[in-house]
Amino acid sequence: MNKTKLVATIFYLLAINVFGQENISIKGRVLDAETGQPLIYANIGMSNHAYSTASDLHGNFGFLIPKTLLADTLFISYVGYKTFTGQVSTLDLDNLVIRLEISAIQLKEVTINEQKYEYKLKIRRFENSLKLIKGKLYAADTEVTNEAYQHFLNYLQRSGQIDLHNTCKPDFSKYQGSLLAFFKGYHQQHQNTKKGKFDRNLNEYPIVNITQEAARGYCEWLTDLYNNSKGRRKFKKVIFRLPTLKEWQMAALGSKGFQSWELEENEVLVGIPKYPGDEFAKKTRSIPVKGNDILYPWYKVYAYRNKVQNKNGCWLGNFKVPEEGTSCQTYRPDRDGFAITAPVGVFFPNGMGLYDVVGNVAEMIDEEGKACGGSWDHFPEESTISSVNTYAGSGGAVGFRIFMEVLDPK
Repeated sequence: MNKTKLVATIFYLLAINVFGQENISIKGRVLDAETGQPLIYANIGMSNHAYSTASDLHGNFGFLIPKTLLADTLFISYVGYKTFTGQVSTLDLDNLVIRLEISAIQLKEVTINEQKYEYKLKIRRFENSLKLIKGKLYAADTEVTNEAYQHFLNYLQRSGQIDLHNTCKPDFSKYQGSLLAFFKGYHQQHQNTKKGKFDRNLNEYPIVNITQEAARGYCEWLTDLYNNSKGRRKFKKVIFRLPTLKEWQMAALGSKGFQSWELEENEVLVGIPKYPGDEFAKKTRSIPVKGNDILYPWYKVYAYRNKVQNKNGCWLGNFKVPEEGTSCQTYRPDRDGFAITAPVGVFFPNGMGLYDVVGNVAEMIDEEGKACGGSWDHFPEESTISSVNTYAGSGGAVGFRIFMEVLDPK
């Protein structure tokens, strides 16, 4: 048998093994044992294999596993609750209702007890996360995360600025029931302990439930931290701030070398695929933004600048999916994979290397009560490059991305 035929035979046998493997479906619901309320975003998975999902806004979940994993253990965990475990073969897989009990050790609201803690900015890694927009303006490649924001709260507590700390910490006052439990756990610092091995690490999720005043405070703290950091830095003096509407929109457009700060005065280079529906293309051409439905930032293929799903039905961002929306899998939380927020950077970046400029969380700009790009709680048509969403105070669908302006290069 020659080499070509041997390779073809191997791929054929592998295909038989993969596609012929029988799967089983696990469907269920996660509830609070005392109140009966659904637990949102519970972490569900297999103990010894990489199959996992999360509960949606109604506590429902579902996913497929190979039949060979019947002897494996299913776990369901939720911050502040006792973890459920059970062998798959012993469970009612079509109507699984899991009632989690509150852990004896209650989680407190965000507090900082590390009096000796001192945060040092990792300059090289941090500077690599900043992408050039134009001239002396840069933007962070992701939204500010829980972990990054917690360093700011730590500083306020450590320096004795208690009133400012209380102003800037996440606000849960508008929540109750399962949403209150979810967001308290969402903002809790993750502990990498063996006992908590099933806990979802929320450090890399975007910070939410803070006001614009708090976001401005973070920017001021980061400006001082960077400008006074020891060691080699690219820039002598910078300022971190929230962007203007025009700055945000041009960053979201992701077109390097854009011609104007007015969104509709620009032309963008797009790919023209050989076949309809293709996601990649060799040939390109420049087209005006105005009148051409340049709504979304992914890929560079023209046909996808006004679509939120790829040819397989998979969602390209984290949105509020319409009731009739489909999914590329049998079941995923809210069909895009996430019941509420997603970790930063899990979807495709735009042409400038910025992730999640639409969807996930709406991003504050320097105008009070205005945020751009939509979120997990906005429909796709409300989550475009030109979308401006309004908010009051703080909320679970609003976060922010830092922009950096270079004041003194060296």
